Amino acid sequence: MMEIQAKQEAAETSLLTGLLAHLVPGPLVSWGLLGVIGLFPVSTGQEQSRARFVPPMRSLEVVGSPNYGTLVLRNRATKGVLVLPMHVAFFQPGGQNHATSRVLILDADETLTADDCFCIQQTQSGTLNQAQQRFSMLPLGLRRAAFELRGIKDFRRLWTAIAAYSRRYGINYGGHLERWLRPNFASLLPYRRALEWQPGQVGAAFFLAGRLVGVEVAPNSAYWTEMLPVLLIYCYASAALLAERQHRAPAHPVLDLEGLRDLDDLQQRLAEARRQEQEQHLTQLSALASLYKRARPAEEHAGLRLLSISQGEWLGQVVYAGSEVVYLSLFRSEL
Repeated sequence: MMEIQAKQEAAETSLLTGLLAHLVPGPLVSWGLLGVIGLFPVSTGQEQSRARFVPPMRSLEVVGSPNYGTLVLRNRATKGVLVLPMHVAFFQPGGQNHATSRVLILDADETLTADDCFCIQQTQSGTLNQAQQRFSMLPLGLRRAAFELRGIKDFRRLWTAIAAYSRRYGINYGGHLERWLRPNFASLLPYRRALEWQPGQVGAAFFLAGRLVGVEVAPNSAYWTEMLPVLLIYCYASAALLAERQHRAPAHPVLDLEGLRDLDDLQQRLAEARRQEQEQHLTQLSALASLYKRARPAEEHAGLRLLSISQGEWLGQVVYAGSEVVYLSLFRSEL
């Protein structure tokens, strides 16, 4: 009951519009420098109307990679559309690890060949074998480069960005993403436990030291349940980890204790500080929602429209079913 009331109180402080008009925000939850505001459907009927979108982990099969930079993917579901998130990465021992450069849409039982993927393991030979793959995600610090290089058919094109990103962590192994991930994985895992999925949640806004750095929205809660741990561990926790190494300060409001009378007074001041912090974060989120006016058509498939957004610092892609947003990934550099 308290959880539902907190979501309702948070929603009352801001009416989201534009790209997020179908969503209401939950309360701000933080772990270290990473803050998350969950996003929930405006109506309970929305979840049922989005049931035709299948969760990616249980539905996607990597058929293989016939050559470097190419992935053959299949939607294993005989009913339901699969919206494969942008910048998903696939790891397999003995094969050249790959990542997608854009959102991919697969109809029921459809096989798709994407020939503009990234190789993210510079000197590893061999191609991926058929498998239902475990997902990972490109770190936030690599997503701008990946977005700007989408559609180009050169499997080596992300290596320079991977090498530069790894050096920020003191790792100098060229374009090998797994050599950044391996020593840092244990530090990334706690974010998954601290910022868990909430019932009914279909998306989230991610804040780094109080600054909005990403918004991710899924078609339904089953889809989001699978993707949230991936986004937390590999994408946004990586940015928080780097910010901690740079000794960036959290952006919590200062609690005024002058003239404090009693515990009731302290409780009221804490509640007011949390309200102000929530409001500051939602102001950023509301401003971002207007970027729908800047979206440019990319493609249409399976009755869906895929659009790309590039406006100032913000980049990403959005998928529409009619006039409704069913998938959204918007991000900017963490610094």
